[in-house]
Amino acid sequence: MIRKALLVDDDQDIHQFLLEVLNTPWIAIRSVHSAKEALKQFETLEFDLIITDIAMPEMNGYDMIQALENSKFHVPPIVVLSSMSDTNLIMKCLSSGVSDYIIKPAEPKKIRKTIYGLLHLDEKGNPITERPLSSYMGELTMMKSTGKLILDDGKNSGEMHYDAGKLKKIQFGPFTGLEALEAAKQSKFLQVTFVAGNFIVGQ
Repeated sequence: MIRKALLVDDDQDIHQFLLEVLNTPWIAIRSVHSAKEALKQFETLEFDLIITDIAMPEMNGYDMIQALENSKFHVPPIVVLSSMSDTNLIMKCLSSGVSDYIIKPAEPKKIRKTIYGLLHLDEKGNPITERPLSSYMGELTMMKSTGKLILDDGKNSGEMHYDAGKLKKIQFGPFTGLEALEAAKQSKFLQVTFVAGNFIVGQ
């Protein structure tokens, strides 16, 4: 089954780079060069994934994400690919329903691992059973779930709290926030379990 991705970036070089990185028979990429163009695509098409920049003219990527969240459209997992590395911005995006945030320039291997994981595919296009953390984040975002992901790699444990599909808190081992997210994503033996239900942020 072919997965459909929407790429939103005003830099033509980024389009060319990602089309080469994700050049497979099982991912069809539609490219647009502005957030407003991206919103128009949702009037007639559905996508399995969105890859977007943040800094764009007229309407930035964050405002586009907010517009999608407030629309009637089905919103798939969203990956931000941006050179903006401010920690507060990254956590703001993740708390707004973004599935993952990749700082560019990024290695093709990291991009593929994130994108394929969110699409539940391995690098040969086959469905996967063991998924990376990003795919769980994307699933919770898409389903607007409330609850927590319990994380454990045998050495460190932690939790990611979600409310209506938006990340509200993360702790892993001695880390919190973005450091905790990166530490958990880099763990090779991470076990992830979702527990549905209400929770109080801060507990």
